[in-house]
Amino acid sequence: MKKGLIFDVDGVIIDVSLSYHYAIKNTAEKFLGISLDIEKVREIKFKNGINNDYIATLEVIRSFNKEVSLEEIIKEFDAEYERLKHLERLILSREFFKKIREFKCPLGILTGRPRKDLRNAFDRFGLWEFFDFVVDDDTIEDPSLRKPNPYALNFCLEIAQLDGAIYVGDSLADYWMVENYKKIYKKPVDYIHFGERVKPSGVKIVSSEDELFQALKEALQSRELV
Repeated sequence: MKKGLIFDVDGVIIDVSLSYHYAIKNTAEKFLGISLDIEKVREIKFKNGINNDYIATLEVIRSFNKEVSLEEIIKEFDAEYERLKHLERLILSREFFKKIREFKCPLGILTGRPRKDLRNAFDRFGLWEFFDFVVDDDTIEDPSLRKPNPYALNFCLEIAQLDGAIYVGDSLADYWMVENYKKIYKKPVDYIHFGERVKPSGVKIVSSEDELFQALKEALQSRELV
C-alpha cells in the first residue's frame, strides 16, 4: 500500500500569526474605519472554519454589517500581506522534514495559499526539496473544487498515485475536509491535528515537532508502511 503524508502550510509548516492574520485585521480596519482586536479576528476565522483569508476578511467586515466587494478586499489584502510576509517563521524545521523523509514515503502539500505566496515562502525557507507534489490554491482550475473541498484532497492522492494518506492540518476547515472526503472517496485518509487554536473532537492532536513525528510514525506503522 503506497501511503503519503500531506501537509497544510499556514499554521502547520509556517507561522502566519503576524502576516496573514494581521493582513485580515488591517484590511478589515481600512474598510470599517475602526480598530479591531486581533483575537476577535482570529476567532471569526477559526471558529467558523474559514480556509480562505480573503473570505475571512469579508466575514470580519460583514460581522459589522458592512458589505465590500471581494475584488476590493483582494487588492487591499495582497498589499498588506506583501508588507508583512517577512514576519513569517517556520514552525516545522528543515531538520524535521529531513527526518520525515527517512520514512521513504511521498510527501506533499495541499494548501489554500495562492501560488505566488507559496513560491515566495518556500524559496525563502528552502522547503522545495522535501516535497514530491504541491497543490496550491491555483492548481485546480475550478475555484469551487479547491481546498477545503474534498475533491482537492482526492486530487492529491490521484496525482501522486497514492493508495492512502495522512493529512496534517490545523483548522476546522482541514478537519471537515477530511471528514467530507471519507463520505465520498474510498481511499483511506487519516487526519492529525497540529496545534491547539481549535480542537476537533475525536482526532489526534499534537502541538510540537516531536509529537507530530511520533504521531506520523505511529499512523504509518498502523498501515504497516514503516
